[in-house]
Amino acid sequence: MKRKLALAICGVFLVTGLIRVGVGTIVISQLTGWWQLGGEAALAVAETRQFIGDASTNLVGFTPFSYFAFLLFMGAIVSAGAIGQMWRKSWGLAMIGTYLCCQAFLFLNFMTINPKIGLLALALLLALILAWANKDSAPGREPSPL
Repeated sequence: MKRKLALAICGVFLVTGLIRVGVGTIVISQLTGWWQLGGEAALAVAETRQFIGDASTNLVGFTPFSYFAFLLFMGAIVSAGAIGQMWRKSWGLAMIGTYLCCQAFLFLNFMTINPKIGLLALALLLALILAWANKDSAPGREPSPL
């Protein structure tokens, strides 16, 4: 049962990461003029430009491009981490932890708290459950990938 729970959580992290990678790629393409998709991509660019422009604090100096590149990076590491945890590799959980740190860093960078903090808390809870569910019960034995 623990293994099925771990795989389900890995699936959530993998889907989340792939969505971030896809959206990041689309919006960066919109920003750079590679594709002009309009619609949601254009709206995301406009809203992000306004958010970054209006931010009273931007510690690292994110531009819309670097912000979406950072989101794409976050998607890549959480996807890789989910795959690693599916194989019960310790580096997978470390990558998911890095993703959580990156998410928290965004709140610190802009010195703002918004409703997305709830998603960070949920992701942290899922990561803790994943660590428990993927822990091998027999010490000294390599866990089976299945």
